[in-house]
Amino acid sequence: MIILARDDRILSGSVGLTSTSVTDFAVNLMDDAMSRIGPNLRPAVLRSSHASAAGLFDARDVAPPLQPVAASLAALGLDALVCVTMPFLAAHIAPAPPEATLVGRLVLLLLVLVLGGGAVSGAYRHALLFRGGEQVRAVLRAGGSSLAVMALAVALLGEPRDVSAGWAFASGALVLGGLAVGRLGLARALAGGAGQRFAQRTIIVGSGLAGARLLRLLRQLDERSVRIVGIFDDHADLAEGLLEGVPILGPVANLLALVRRGMVDEVVLALPWSEERQILELIDLLSDFPVHVRLAPDLISYHFPRCVQLDLHGHPMLRVAERPISGWGSVLKRAEDIAVAGTALLLCALPMAAIALAIRLDSPGPILFRQKRTGFNNHDFEMLKFRTMHHHMAEYRICRQTTRDDPRVTRVGAILRRTSLDELPQIFNVLRGEMSIVGPRPHAPGTRAGSRPFEQVVDRYAARHRVKPGLTGLAQVRGLRGETRTEDKLVRRVEADLEYIESWSLWLDLVIILRTLFIVLRMQNAY
Repeated sequence: MIILARDDRILSGSVGLTSTSVTDFAVNLMDDAMSRIGPNLRPAVLRSSHASAAGLFDARDVAPPLQPVAASLAALGLDALVCVTMPFLAAHIAPAPPEATLVGRLVLLLLVLVLGGGAVSGAYRHALLFRGGEQVRAVLRAGGSSLAVMALAVALLGEPRDVSAGWAFASGALVLGGLAVGRLGLARALAGGAGQRFAQRTIIVGSGLAGARLLRLLRQLDERSVRIVGIFDDHADLAEGLLEGVPILGPVANLLALVRRGMVDEVVLALPWSEERQILELIDLLSDFPVHVRLAPDLISYHFPRCVQLDLHGHPMLRVAERPISGWGSVLKRAEDIAVAGTALLLCALPMAAIALAIRLDSPGPILFRQKRTGFNNHDFEMLKFRTMHHHMAEYRICRQTTRDDPRVTRVGAILRRTSLDELPQIFNVLRGEMSIVGPRPHAPGTRAGSRPFEQVVDRYAARHRVKPGLTGLAQVRGLRGETRTEDKLVRRVEADLEYIESWSLWLDLVIILRTLFIVLRMQNAY
């Protein structure tokens, strides 16, 4: 639980902040917030910047949870284990069992039906896994329906005499019993300390009646799939310290510090709907970060929950901003990255070794060029490239971009840049999880379009950091690559990046990868 601090420091705790970096971090936060949020929120930011303001936090217990999909995978694995083992177990204890090959075919059909039916009926939803009774009922519905479909299929398409009634009943009973026992065991494990590893870190904005009622509802239902980190409110009385047992952490500006440090998974706006302007400003502000944003129903809506979309782990809530490529999508995206990057590394290992030798023979200096780039959630990482410039002339901070016929580029470097082979070491960035194969290309902090930094040219520039940067992207295959001499080029590039984020799919990634290969062969806009 976060502890309310009563001084003007952000205590470091276990989140990586040191006493020497806190001041710069807070100042940068205030500058950014002042430049981006609306007039209704600026007074709150000013109040929070005073030394006497309370509410700056000690985030000691905001460790990142395991992905919610990991709990769903555990449930899916348990169900699959039951479906595979129980029919074979029944063959050993029931009289006149079918042939092993027939049991194997029936097991495969049962596996597809149970897992598919469970997915459709919501038996693998994150919130449901924390509630034993509900998930047992859900998985038994899926299992019972699957067994009924199997029985019908055998009667219509197979030879019923090949399947003895004793084995059929024994298999059905063992499968349903195994599903129920497995899910009860999972719910019990999640109800203990293990469940906290999967609970989503949630912030509530608003300490009024709506916020208090939401907290009471979550406590009444013993909701374990969310972990309420704290409450932020510009108008809260910090002297009270707690609301329904949850700490009040100060004005909304302080929330950005948690979000920027990757300590928040969901933000719930529990504000009166009459505060339309403030709600819209908050949504606009938070939509640039990789967090889910929910709008709690107004007070009267709690009496009509069926009229409101059920969203926050089964509780009435409106979705207003989604973290892109999350849940199962993030699993598929990571699997794609590992598969493509691993294959590329195997195919390119010898060419990369030859390139390294050519760089070493061409000019003195390191083989690899390492440069800070802005990645997921605005966190910097060290991007790798083959060095293409003379070592003493290389730009590590990107004071100016590379231009056509740039004198800093070496002979080997010119070939590498024209063929985009200098990007190959970023395969290791992908395997380390810092980048994806496809995504917005990472830019160096301080890069300019024309005479202005990128952040000042495009209002929603930060929104491109809601996903991992990529080796290639939609902007690149549309020809929006190379030097950004004008602001218009950057605007069109960011528009393409945001379009990719909003419309992501595995098929889109495949199309971009194939188009990238053709563009590399044509050597367009690469220098």
